[in-house]
Amino acid sequence: MSVQQEMALQSDMRRVVDTMRSEETSVAPYRREYRQLLDNHGKMIRATLVVLFGRAASQDSGKLSDQVITGAAAIEMLHLATLVHDDVLDSAPIRRNQPTVHTTSGNKAAIYLGDLILSRYMEIMATIAPNTDFLREQASTVCEIVGGELLQESARHNTETTLDYYRKAIGGKTAALFRLACLTGVRLGAQPHGAQDCESELLETARTFGDHVGMAFQIMDDIADFDLAHDTGKPKLEDVADGIYTLPVLLALHDDPGFAQLLSHDNPQEVERYLQAHPHLIERSRAEAMKHLDAADSCLVALADAVRPARIQQARDVLLRIRQQL
Repeated sequence: MSVQQEMALQSDMRRVVDTMRSEETSVAPYRREYRQLLDNHGKMIRATLVVLFGRAASQDSGKLSDQVITGAAAIEMLHLATLVHDDVLDSAPIRRNQPTVHTTSGNKAAIYLGDLILSRYMEIMATIAPNTDFLREQASTVCEIVGGELLQESARHNTETTLDYYRKAIGGKTAALFRLACLTGVRLGAQPHGAQDCESELLETARTFGDHVGMAFQIMDDIADFDLAHDTGKPKLEDVADGIYTLPVLLALHDDPGFAQLLSHDNPQEVERYLQAHPHLIERSRAEAMKHLDAADSCLVALADAVRPARIQQARDVLLRIRQQL
């Protein structure tokens, strides 16, 4: 990515952050907590994808439309709402090195604040929606995300969980939101400029790209949960402690029937030591994440004739940043 492109992206993302900072709640007793939740937004990868695909759809090197910026902020708010709920369900004490809201304000307040952010996301999208199909896509994807979470929940402590089941669960709980981010960028970016000539092809690329990036991202997150030496801003070994068996654990179960007995000890440190002693399980998990990143990169090739090379390179740079974490 050239310096000029990087500066343009940074400018776009500052506008997204400013949009989120302008958000307030009328619920006076929890304005501070609401503000803290929106400010603890991390790297905003999903919002970045909205911006990049919005620019790809608009084919405009000038200022990105307010609709795309607002849509990016709303997608990030949807993500934050899911995290608030996750933290309550997982009893997580910290998120991005900050105390989680349920530890400071209680579970009920945290759940309602997550609902409040989710409701505001829906309100924003209804305001900027170009048509009812756009809203239907937003709503159905939220259902898909919740469905993925429920699939994961139903498999808790189940040592017979299959790899296909795991992939279906993370395809809903994580990859669906990445896909929605990319599609939202295309739909909002094309709208004000009438850029319909590349929309169909770009939409298909956005859909496939988002799915693959989301799958890779979740697998990487699952691997990181066992990397005790690397600070990710949240507690380690939480999933296996809660009976959520992610890819490295499922691969161990597939290879070693006796591993189920080890899991029955309810000792996360013991599981971590097993994975350290069998590094090929982490490597195989990492290879699967890499496969998805390669597939995401490959699907950009089809856009060579329809989208400016600079836009494709920006998406590739996002992939590179994710790949460097593997």
